[in-house]
Amino acid sequence: MSAPREFIPEHLAELTPAWLTETLVANGSVQAARTIVDTRATTLGDGEGFLGDIVRLDLILDEPCDQSLNSLIVKIPKQANRAFGEMLGAYEREILFYREMAADVPTRTPEIYYGALDRDAGSEKQGEILGFLDKLPLWMNKSMAGLGLWVAGRKQRRYLLLMEDLRDIEPGDQIQGASLADTESVIRAIARTHAQYWNSPELENHFWLISMGISARMRHGMFRNSLGEFRERFSHLFAQGMDRPINWLIENGSDLTRALVADAPETLLHSDLRLDNVFFSPEEPVIIDWQLVQRGPGIYDVSYLISCAVDPATSDADVTGLLETYRDALAQHGVTDYPFEALERDYKRSMLAILQTLSTTGQVDMGEGEDRGVTLIDLWIERLFARVKHIDPSAIL
Repeated sequence: MSAPREFIPEHLAELTPAWLTETLVANGSVQAARTIVDTRATTLGDGEGFLGDIVRLDLILDEPCDQSLNSLIVKIPKQANRAFGEMLGAYEREILFYREMAADVPTRTPEIYYGALDRDAGSEKQGEILGFLDKLPLWMNKSMAGLGLWVAGRKQRRYLLLMEDLRDIEPGDQIQGASLADTESVIRAIARTHAQYWNSPELENHFWLISMGISARMRHGMFRNSLGEFRERFSHLFAQGMDRPINWLIENGSDLTRALVADAPETLLHSDLRLDNVFFSPEEPVIIDWQLVQRGPGIYDVSYLISCAVDPATSDADVTGLLETYRDALAQHGVTDYPFEALERDYKRSMLAILQTLSTTGQVDMGEGEDRGVTLIDLWIERLFARVKHIDPSAIL
C-alpha cells in the first residue's frame, strides 16, 4: 500500500493558521512555543508575476516575538496562465532549484521556508520529450503546442513556495528602468553564479535543468505563429526598421539559438533576469523568481537584463562597458577562456533570440486590468529594439 500523498495547499484559504504553525515550527521559522492565530494577505503588484500569484502573508502570533517570522511571501500558480506555466515546467523548476541548488549558489537568493510539489513521472523525462518534439517539422509546432497546453491544463499537480519577504529591501522596477551603476551591480552578482557553474558537470545532475537549445525549433515555431499579432501591436517600430531583424529571424531563428548554445560556454542560467526580479540591498542585489532556470550561455542573462533595463538613449559605448564589466567579473572569479570578441558576438545573438522570445508575449495573460503588464512589455520591446536595430544579423551566424 502506497504512503498517503502529502497535503500541499493550493489556495490561500488552505493556508490556515494551524497548517502554517505546524509547518513553520517544524522548520524553525517560528518558535515552537508560538502559535499563529491569524494572517493578513496582500496580493502584490499586478503585472509583476506572469506565471505565479505573489502574496504577502503577515503572520499574527499569539504572543509577539522579535525572533519569530512575522511575514512571508506565498507563490502559487496563476490560474489564468497555469497551463502555460505547467507546460514550461516553471513551477517545478523553481521549487527544485530552491531545494537542490540555491544554498550553493553564490548570488544571493531569498530564503525558502517551505517548497513542495506533486511528483510527475512524465516531468522527469521532459528533456527527452522536448528533444523529440523539437525534431518534428515546423508545420506541426502549432498543433503540438496546442496539444501540450491541453494536456498541461488538465494536470492536477499542486505547487507551493513560502519564502523570505524582502519588504525592507528596495525592489527593482522594470518600468522605471535602471541606472548603469545598478545594472553593473546585477551583472557582477549573476557573474559569480555563472563562474561557479562554468562548463560544470554538476549541471547534468538535475533532470529539471534542461538545455536552452533543446527547444530551439519549438521556440521558432511559436515566434512565427505570433508574428501577426506582434506586427500589429508594434507597427510603429516596424516603420522604424523592426522588419529587418524580424524577417531575418523568420528564416534563421532556430539556427540562431542552436549556434548560440553550441558556441557559448554553458552555465547555470536564470533566464528571466529582469528588474522586477531583482532587489537592491546595500550589500548586493538579491535575485528572485527562478521559474525559468536552465542550462545555457551566461551572456544570455546579461543581454536579457540590458534589453529590459537600459534606456534606449544609452550609447553603444556604455553598453560595451556593461559587457566589459561582465568579462571582468568572470575573470575575477576564475573564468578567463571567453574572449571579448566571442562574448560580444554572443551578446548580439542573444539580443535577437530575446526578440524572438518576446514576440510571443501575446499568449500570456497580463493580469486584471493588464495596465502594468502591457506597459512593461511595450517599454521592454522599445528598449530591446534600440539595441537590436544596430545589429547586422547576417554577420553573426
